[in-house]
Amino acid sequence: MVLACLVFPGSYSAAGQFLNGSYGGKPYKLYVPNGYDSNKTYPLYVMLHGCTQDASQFATGTKMNTLADEKSFLVLYPEQTSSGNSNKCWNWFETAHQSRGSGEPAIIAGMVNTVKNNYSIQDEHVYAAGLSAGAAMSVIMGATYPDLFSGIGVGAGLEYKAATSMSGAFTAMSSGGPDPTQQGISAYGAMGSRAKMLPVIVFHGTSDYTVYPVNADQVTTQWAVTNDLAQNGADDDWIDDRAERTENFTVPGGRSYSVSDYEAGDGKVWMKKVMVHSMGHAWSGGSSQGSYTDPNGPDASRMMWEFFDSFKDGSDGETDTTAPVTTADPQGGTYNQSVQVALQANEEATTYYTVDGSAPTVNSTLYTEPILITENTTIKFFSVDSSGNKETTKQEIYVIDESAPPVEGLTIPSLSAEDGFVGQFTADGKGTGDIKVGDKGMYNTDTYRGILSFDTSTLGQTTIESAVIRLYTKSLKGTVSAVGADIKNGTFGTAAIEQSDYSAVASLSNVASVQSPSATGYIDLVLPASALTQINKGGKTQFRLKATTTAGYNQNQIEFYGGGNDAQSPVLIINGGTE
Repeated sequence: MVLACLVFPGSYSAAGQFLNGSYGGKPYKLYVPNGYDSNKTYPLYVMLHGCTQDASQFATGTKMNTLADEKSFLVLYPEQTSSGNSNKCWNWFETAHQSRGSGEPAIIAGMVNTVKNNYSIQDEHVYAAGLSAGAAMSVIMGATYPDLFSGIGVGAGLEYKAATSMSGAFTAMSSGGPDPTQQGISAYGAMGSRAKMLPVIVFHGTSDYTVYPVNADQVTTQWAVTNDLAQNGADDDWIDDRAERTENFTVPGGRSYSVSDYEAGDGKVWMKKVMVHSMGHAWSGGSSQGSYTDPNGPDASRMMWEFFDSFKDGSDGETDTTAPVTTADPQGGTYNQSVQVALQANEEATTYYTVDGSAPTVNSTLYTEPILITENTTIKFFSVDSSGNKETTKQEIYVIDESAPPVEGLTIPSLSAEDGFVGQFTADGKGTGDIKVGDKGMYNTDTYRGILSFDTSTLGQTTIESAVIRLYTKSLKGTVSAVGADIKNGTFGTAAIEQSDYSAVASLSNVASVQSPSATGYIDLVLPASALTQINKGGKTQFRLKATTTAGYNQNQIEFYGGGNDAQSPVLIINGGTE
């Protein structure tokens, strides 16, 4: 994946430029606004065109470059190729292009990161928007890369994974996709540990007979569910798909339209739906010099900017818009005795919390001193800084089990950079960090296998009498009936996490298992005598985790904390003596 035909700037201030580039075999255009100064920072808008369009047509049709000059932001226009799709549609309906780390989402994310590496971009103000197939792909980008994007604009688009085949795409376009509540849950699952709330604005014509208006309602419901779960991990209607108000307007000399606002528990409008009366399949308010535009509709580009800008304290990019980050010490887990939990924000901030499982508000208990935990407790908390920036509610679950065995023996922590998971197929993705095991639903099994790595070279002359792998559960979705492990004397592959790890030959297979793992606490995988001989005293020892699940539509997954999570990090507990 190399760049071509693009000169990156040093420190300069210049007139607006429309530059060409490429990444991952696909071209793109980048608009750098008039007066760009690399000593300042700017938002970035990522605009995804519809079928048969290209970057230049979409830029012309949306008039986004003109708005960029006025409001000072950069615009990236990824471009689909005819070799990628004969009609130049983004392949939002193919499973190979619906996941993080693979296909077109990975290429688009790579383009964004390239621009961020070479221009002065505000990390917290990167937005994805699109028309039709581009809008459906913008939804996928929000679900799979929430750490990269700060808001999503959907023009005549469809919900997350509205289809997984070409035939399914046409059905979804005319009749809608699957249950949007379930798709909202799936989108939250795709976010993983990066989950966060995203502002979403939807535009749709009531006379759109290419992507029927039912899809606007489904996108709204899907994102209401996704945002509700992202707020604190619970389905508690912090935000829902019932509009707090709907107002009607008319463009002078143009079309009438309605704007529905969806407020969340913080009183802020996190979602908007704009239905343009009698408009067909088009970018509302666009220029007639472009394709698939309706100049008589409200200006979608400007309304998107206004909506996303409402989440900033100011539009010049110089004010503080970053929410604080609060951590609990110690983290949640299973403890043999009472613990005192300290909540610490990374900046001057006010912290609120609850210990009864309810969602905290500014009326909840104010944190002033460590919290004494004497029984099983779920702490939920958030902080607000002096600028009013509020972080997403977090939670830690503490299990007090006096009968739980303490860690006895030589403990070897896992190698955090080499812990992670790998999917069965390339499209299923892979990742380092937390360890995901189970299936992705849609009647699959054994989609994800976890990889654990330990440096066991420190054992030297130790005689190993017993060994236990202790893993702390981070989350559980659906039903996982068992978790088992393979052992490798050495490493499964040459890199930390690679595709071949999924099926690479193990030294011994199915050496340990735990039935019906819990959604909280930890599990112990006790290694048999046959596996002890495969522990590599001269280097690394790896374990591959597999889950037993039943095929069904919903996901069945368990996620364990990877290395680097303090008391909840995986450990290999060795008992023995010196040879």
